[in-house]
Amino acid sequence: MKRISIVASEASYENLRTFETIDQLNETVREYKRLFVAELKPTEVAVLNLLHRYSAKYTGVSFLRKGKIAELIGKSRRTVIRVCNRLEALGIIRQYEIARPTDKRQTSNAIVIVPIEQPVEQTETRVAISADVTPEATGNVTPNKTTSSLKQLHNNTKERTAKPAWIPQAFYDLLSAHFGAKEDIEEYWRAVYATTYRMDFGREQREEIGIVAFMEMKARRKRLRKPVAYFVGVVKRMAKREYVNGLFNIVFNA
Repeated sequence: MKRISIVASEASYENLRTFETIDQLNETVREYKRLFVAELKPTEVAVLNLLHRYSAKYTGVSFLRKGKIAELIGKSRRTVIRVCNRLEALGIIRQYEIARPTDKRQTSNAIVIVPIEQPVEQTETRVAISADVTPEATGNVTPNKTTSSLKQLHNNTKERTAKPAWIPQAFYDLLSAHFGAKEDIEEYWRAVYATTYRMDFGREQREEIGIVAFMEMKARRKRLRKPVAYFVGVVKRMAKREYVNGLFNIVFNA
């Protein structure tokens, strides 16, 4: 979860709103499930559906507690946390902490469904001000019509999903939510591979390092002058830690 505290208030919740209409929200969730049909597990789809249902008052924003989500889908809270982190890594949701306006201590979370028709790049501003609000869910939302931006997305789906075979799927899906050009995604994966080339890592381990490093880079509140350089630095740090831990396990578990 991004450690960005947003002070609880009506204005804060309005600023988190990611859709103008319920129709846009419905079509976006439906499109996410279509695009990630091979990626999302049943529990991940169940969590996404639940967030969708409880995101009607402030369109695209849910205030469900992880424990409540776990209760509603019949899973553990730990499982829900893992699922939400996975959905965030795929670029489907963003997670924020909500702080009380009095003592700035955390009071709840906000889980925001990210619009699919625009890059996942929001200005992360600490929003000030009043009262502690606990929004109520306004019930199920019913799909209606397709927005023009999503129609355009349907037309571009073949181009978007035609990824190079040497880039892992989850890494490509995450970065494609942020970059329109395939060359940008290739640059980041080359950076991961080149940085970890001499280390005995498998494809899945490299992919995990790349995803976590990218999410850490995007969590930076200040605009980065050289984002790729910062990304490489994070990859190096993570890869070194993983490599040392691997050697430690080999020596002491032999």
